[in-house]
Amino acid sequence: MAERTHARGSLGSCLTVAWPLVLAMAAQAVMMFADRLFLARYSAVSIQAAMPAGLMSFIILAFLQNVVAYSGTFVAQYAGAGARAACARAMGQGVWLAVLCVPVLLLTLPLGNWLFALVGHAPEVVNEEVSYYRMLVFGSLAIPFVAALSGFFTGQGFTRLVMVANVAGNVFNVALDPFLIWGWWGLPELGIAGAGLATALAQYLVLAILVVALCRETHFATRRRRRVAFAWQTQELLRVMRFGLPSGSHVLLDVGTFTVFVFLTGRLDALSFAASNIAFSINHLVFAPLMGLGMAANILTGQCMGERDVVGARRVGRNCVLLGWGYLVLCTAVILGFNGPILRAFFPAHAPFTYAEFLPLSQKLIVIFLVWALFDTWNIVLGGALKGAGDTHFVMGWVCSVAVFLWMPALFGLYLAGFGIVALWLSIVLYVTLAGCGLLIRFLRGRWETIQMIE
Repeated sequence: MAERTHARGSLGSCLTVAWPLVLAMAAQAVMMFADRLFLARYSAVSIQAAMPAGLMSFIILAFLQNVVAYSGTFVAQYAGAGARAACARAMGQGVWLAVLCVPVLLLTLPLGNWLFALVGHAPEVVNEEVSYYRMLVFGSLAIPFVAALSGFFTGQGFTRLVMVANVAGNVFNVALDPFLIWGWWGLPELGIAGAGLATALAQYLVLAILVVALCRETHFATRRRRRVAFAWQTQELLRVMRFGLPSGSHVLLDVGTFTVFVFLTGRLDALSFAASNIAFSINHLVFAPLMGLGMAANILTGQCMGERDVVGARRVGRNCVLLGWGYLVLCTAVILGFNGPILRAFFPAHAPFTYAEFLPLSQKLIVIFLVWALFDTWNIVLGGALKGAGDTHFVMGWVCSVAVFLWMPALFGLYLAGFGIVALWLSIVLYVTLAGCGLLIRFLRGRWETIQMIE
């Protein structure tokens, strides 16, 4: 495990583990931002298709990725307990789970194509959605393996390596985008499919970097150690799945309900749909680094619980939330100060509406997501901490109950009553606030402190 230079759970230890993950997630957000920016400049149809297709490709992937990634939480707990050989075995079971994910991801191709035809978007938008989706599914085959290998390194506190791999992949993606979208240097002009292909190739680059790093690990220096680490171990695999399936189900339903939201907004007018998709793209720039903090909270809480340091685990949750709120203050100042130039850059080419119509609506949506981001910090950070302690069943049950039994009925009620995009976005504030408050109460009550994941 990485050398400890700060007390477990202190602000210093949280920053040490979190900043590479925050930077890695920020780089991914910038990559997606650049993708959407390129597509917005390419055509209004492409930018409308990008968000629904991206979410559709991520629904099943998010579930599988998070089930596999939970092997990294076991790595963190074993690392806290000082059991390095068990860390390798946990990662090996994550790799086996990734292998099982491949056929499932391939089966999503016909399912996605059928759903795009079902939702009622304009035919030209559906064609773009299908093209983008196919490329993203191709790239998604690498992601469960990336999750398993990343968990091995981050669970032990080696977050800088994962940062380097992800930043390299994201830079490669952005550099490749214009060549494949517009057909620079004699390459075919692929449009939105080119953006998807660049994203897919970048995922395989990240995987290649992590594989090389794993081969250089001393723990895998001999054939016997590799054989032991990657041996199929049914009990260990089932234990990862016992905690990982609720974790993946939570993300699946969370992403699934947001996908329903995006597809529902696709039934509104072109201005509302485009403004909503673009505001979500900007929101992702804020949201993604918070995900890095959530990952850090998961890792450090796991290490504390592996060491049975409950006090340190509590400090992790508190300090990661404080870091998240400090980050949001900076984001709010930047976005409110520069939202005009940002939105001007995103204004779609050949849009069927004017910039004067687009600007005020998009600004309202930006203010709304800055409000819900405050409570989303509890969702992301405390959700990560609770999962790091093994409290995955509660996180899944609470957040999904709020989404399915409260937010979705409110969303469809507003839509059927004829309310516009602003009211639909305000319904997200209700959902995020209630979900975050529930996780805060759970964390403060401390029932997660008695959960035992490892022997």
